[in-house]
Amino acid sequence: MTYKTLKITFNNTETKQTKNVFWDIRQFSLAQKWAAALEADYLKTDAVLEKQFMLHGWVYPTSSNQRTIQFMCDELNFHIDQVNNYALENDIDYYIDMFFTEETLDQDQLNKIHHHFEILIGQTWNMSEWYEQFDAAHQFSINNFNWLCHEIESQMRGLTAYEHGRSSSSLVFCMKPIKRHELVEADGDYDNFEMCDLEFGQIRMHYAQTGKTHREAWHDNDDDIYDDNISGIRYLSGEFDVHFNTNSDGEDWEAFQTWCMEKQIDINDKTLSLGQCCFGDLNKSLSGLGDNNLDIMKDLWQYDDIQTITLYNENGVSSSSSWNYNWNEQYTERKRIFFE
Repeated sequence: MTYKTLKITFNNTETKQTKNVFWDIRQFSLAQKWAAALEADYLKTDAVLEKQFMLHGWVYPTSSNQRTIQFMCDELNFHIDQVNNYALENDIDYYIDMFFTEETLDQDQLNKIHHHFEILIGQTWNMSEWYEQFDAAHQFSINNFNWLCHEIESQMRGLTAYEHGRSSSSLVFCMKPIKRHELVEADGDYDNFEMCDLEFGQIRMHYAQTGKTHREAWHDNDDDIYDDNISGIRYLSGEFDVHFNTNSDGEDWEAFQTWCMEKQIDINDKTLSLGQCCFGDLNKSLSGLGDNNLDIMKDLWQYDDIQTITLYNENGVSSSSSWNYNWNEQYTERKRIFFE
């Protein structure tokens, strides 16, 4: 079976208007492995779509269902308090001395809270002893350090881009429970990573592990992160991201390579997956979209929710799954269960 097309159904939670957008799935082996994992692990199961960590740099919605930077700062402060109080009550020798406001926010603060997340959780393949000392509710708070940190970064970039007539937006599809599949060098899984910029609307491979990629650590100028928490992609999951940058300057790959060499990172070691891997391309014609990418985003920004994901093979619809809740409903219910 060959996977051909991905359809995402966007939803405006206020007007109930929906929009179908289509992607052509690439035919190389790893892209087909990804589509198979998306279907088997998520679309054919009762997996949960993490909607609170889904729309990044989504800066122009008319809906009131928005995640503002101040809202996310407030939620970071809430989860910091939860972790600090739990640690104090349970004789865990850990304390986070940080407080977030939109007015004083900067990248250094975000690097530091992400570093706390790294210390508390460890790596996917080597979980921290700290993490096991917290119960499920406060592990949820620890994970929110990561989610909110990256989403704030995306929102800051998105707002700056929009002020300059550009888009810096993305979709990030994280699923629970996550299922990971180790990349296999003998299968050529590392052969399609390239140090080049993605084009507008392309599907990129998701980072299904904790920490940061080498490119992210370089891009964030992150001097707080431990070397153990910088790693290339090791796992494939059915999760995925969609890149919606417009009119932006490309990544300075030459500077990144220089940084790698200074860190004694072998840029020729393909198992480090130092570049990008693209699984699919936006089909503007099938989606009824125009040619101007910024106009496309001004349209898509009106939709504050994703309702359905559908996969097609050569015979038609292969699998489809819908999630009939929005991020606010999902997040509010989780906080109620954990903390009330």
